[in-house]
Amino acid sequence: MESRSPHAIGDSKADRVPGIWWFALALVPLVASQLMRLHQDTAAGWLAWDYAGRIAALAILAAIPAARAIAYRTQKRRISFLEIGVWIAGIVLLDRLGQWPQRLINATFPATVIGKYPYPTGWLNVFDLVFGLALVAASEEIVFRRLLRNASLPYVGDGVFAILVTSLIFGAYHWWTGIGNILLSATIGILFMVMYRRSGALWPVVLVHYLVDLIAFSGVWR
Repeated sequence: MESRSPHAIGDSKADRVPGIWWFALALVPLVASQLMRLHQDTAAGWLAWDYAGRIAALAILAAIPAARAIAYRTQKRRISFLEIGVWIAGIVLLDRLGQWPQRLINATFPATVIGKYPYPTGWLNVFDLVFGLALVAASEEIVFRRLLRNASLPYVGDGVFAILVTSLIFGAYHWWTGIGNILLSATIGILFMVMYRRSGALWPVVLVHYLVDLIAFSGVWR
């Protein structure tokens, strides 16, 4: 079942390790790549470290059977394609409306903005919009929605408090982008988690996440 405890996945010692450790293990390369990105002077270098951290996190989860059983399990979609479309429109609209207060807060607290997305050009920009943003959406939804939800279940349950806690952690993961974007990411994270709980499957949330980022980084409203 979706809400099963991570302690009940199997019988081996690895299967009995609390799910929070799998989340922490996946978080290590993600945060390490964030730190390395801060020292890159080119878009290519920035993106290379970003991709490396995300691929490493997904590879770690795939290599450990107990973690893989949580991160990559198959789930059946419970919502219609029409509702998925409504979620896409609503979350994209909220993200666009949130850009103004996000910029205002970051301008008020400029010291909290430690780094910025480099906005590559040419073929690298096309590659990042197609592959890079898909990798971002998949990795973050697997780690911060599916894995973190499962990992936090024994500690905060699976109700409103769990949604808030996991979304705040997701917001904190964007620590280098400024307090304004941290708050916006946490807010969007709440909607992602609510959608995930309703949909039953993760791929609709990954799709919404990808489209939100695609619109944000394609320069349509930049």
